[in-house]
Amino acid sequence: MRSLARHRGRAAVFSAACLLAAAACGGHSGPPGPPKAGQARVIGQTTGSGDIGPATVDGERGIAAAAGGVLYINTSERLVRLGADGAYTDVSGQQAGEPAPEDRGLSGVVVRGDGTLLTGENGRIVAVAPSGRLTVLAGTAGHLRSLTASLANSAPATGFRLTNEATPLAVEKDGTVVIADGNAVWSLANGRLTLRYRQAPEKDPQGYVSTFNGSTSAADPDGTAFLAPITPHTLTDVVVLPGDGRAPHKLELPAHVSGVKVPTAQLAPASLAGDGANGVYVTTYDANKRGAYVLHVHDGRADLVAASTASAASATCDVHKAVAARDFPCYFPTGIAYHSGHVYLAGNRSYVVDIGIGT
Repeated sequence: MRSLARHRGRAAVFSAACLLAAAACGGHSGPPGPPKAGQARVIGQTTGSGDIGPATVDGERGIAAAAGGVLYINTSERLVRLGADGAYTDVSGQQAGEPAPEDRGLSGVVVRGDGTLLTGENGRIVAVAPSGRLTVLAGTAGHLRSLTASLANSAPATGFRLTNEATPLAVEKDGTVVIADGNAVWSLANGRLTLRYRQAPEKDPQGYVSTFNGSTSAADPDGTAFLAPITPHTLTDVVVLPGDGRAPHKLELPAHVSGVKVPTAQLAPASLAGDGANGVYVTTYDANKRGAYVLHVHDGRADLVAASTASAASATCDVHKAVAARDFPCYFPTGIAYHSGHVYLAGNRSYVVDIGIGT
């Protein structure tokens, strides 16, 4: 356990270090403009010092993008904001009457229109206001449901037992929150949970395991959810849950994508992000890690957005001026988010990438 004051102190130190690093690496007096369609560049880079940086390098449990090129990264312990100026800030919020714990078990991050952040926290769905105030929207601390437990079609959200994997995926146009919950999907509105979908849990030698990986899954404002299985899988195993009530189905993909060296059946998704129009952006790689790609899957087709043949072992990237996205010289971070004609990649790397898509 560490105090919230200590967290904030280290956050300030790290933010200053990141600003200095950005100035040193950029080689210019001001930040370059956003990449144009078909281009990509690095927009944030950690120095490896401080308390926030290593967490964003080691991994992520979901990322989200907001207006003005602002990015939010869930590190499992904290929510980290990357501003357009390249500064990293801890925006995790304060737990009522308690110092922030070492491991909050955070999963996923969604941004509401008013700037409020939604995330999963050890079996609860919580909202973090811009002021830092934390409010529980669903679930009960310390009380988790079994993956094999029977589920009601509807129930009050507060006090309801969710799994430890409960993760917000999106906020629909009417304010409804879409939640992935282990092996189920819920809609949260007006203080009630409504069951949308459930799969039987999978079993391994240690017991039952969740069916979906909420932190790598996604949903659109119309409620369409794209569910990534938690066990080893390929892109063809992603389940699509349409927002209009149609039956769930597997992601529709062509056998091959122009510019990708292997069949789509050999591609494994790292993370998903809805495009706002019933399609999905995917960070993906082939089974042998020989190539990393960003695809846009929509209307039964898949378009190559960006490609890299760099080694997965390459840990740094100095591409601070826009280059061709389909010939990117660095390996891609795993997490993905989409906002206003830009795809953002972050997590498991010391750098964050902005890819211009166009509108």
